[in-house]
Amino acid sequence: MNQSNEFTWNDDLPPDAAYCAVVSAGCGEDPIGSAPSHAQYLFVEVALPWADQVEQSRLFPEALRHALHEAEEQGARFRFLAFAPETPDTRMGYLRVIHFQRPAAPLSRYEKQEYVVPEDELYGLVSALVNESKVEESELYAKYRDHAGEAARDLFVCTHGSRDVCCGKFGYPLYKELRDRYAGGPHSPLRAWRTSHLGGHRYAPTALDMPEGRYWARLGPRQLARLVERSGVVGELGWHCRGWGGIGSLEQVAEREILIEQGWDWLNYDKQSFITMEDATAAKVRIEYRQPGAATVEGAYTARVRVSGTVPTGGCGREQGEAKQYIVEELMHIVE
Repeated sequence: MNQSNEFTWNDDLPPDAAYCAVVSAGCGEDPIGSAPSHAQYLFVEVALPWADQVEQSRLFPEALRHALHEAEEQGARFRFLAFAPETPDTRMGYLRVIHFQRPAAPLSRYEKQEYVVPEDELYGLVSALVNESKVEESELYAKYRDHAGEAARDLFVCTHGSRDVCCGKFGYPLYKELRDRYAGGPHSPLRAWRTSHLGGHRYAPTALDMPEGRYWARLGPRQLARLVERSGVVGELGWHCRGWGGIGSLEQVAEREILIEQGWDWLNYDKQSFITMEDATAAKVRIEYRQPGAATVEGAYTARVRVSGTVPTGGCGREQGEAKQYIVEELMHIVE
């Protein structure tokens, strides 16, 4: 696996004082299998600055706070993330809301709805989007849909420095590079957003590529160009892939190997995964796929995913710990 990165180890700092992202990169930690898997994502525009807990931010909309709290009490399953407004994007008194729903498997990407909604309509829209029992109510807000935005590819970069210093130090330069060099305005085919805590701060800078749902780690300018253009050898990005959120963590380990073998076209294949056996140290994984279109191609991969060891973690004042590392064995391709 290619382990090129943009980080420099500082030998003058003890592990608990060094940046956690530098500790992780310096130990050669492979981030694969660390991508969260969520059925829904709700992104809502929230003005900066953000507190450690974004919901406690001074400018966090009260209607949004109420809607989120109520939805959680009712057992709604979703991942909320704030993203920073980009002037002159959303007009005064309105907020942009982006909702992603994972469809039934097999799938290649999340389904997306985007709205630019008046602030006094925010509570109703959020409640309708994240509660399955209220989903039909979202049609009441159809006049606020931004269909041009729905066609865009969105790269969300964690810059939540008040939550973890690495996300601010390493995340913001990546976001700026992405915005200045590759992304356009709100209706561009590719958009860049600053987002609140994505998780996995020791892999900073981290990014989430939507609507695909794939998480990336330790991206520098060279890796960013590969990712944006989806060109070149995918294996050069292997060490930067945290996994595809459409499947579970162990399956993600095998799926990355398939992506490297198949190339960028693999992103367009509908996929579903199964764990056929699992114990404390290994699992057998099956990933079925099909290529959409008239000339349909179907098949499957099977693999054994095994724990290969651990690497130390620490930095940013946190206690030192260990992270499991994985290896793929017996990868087999079955064409049906």
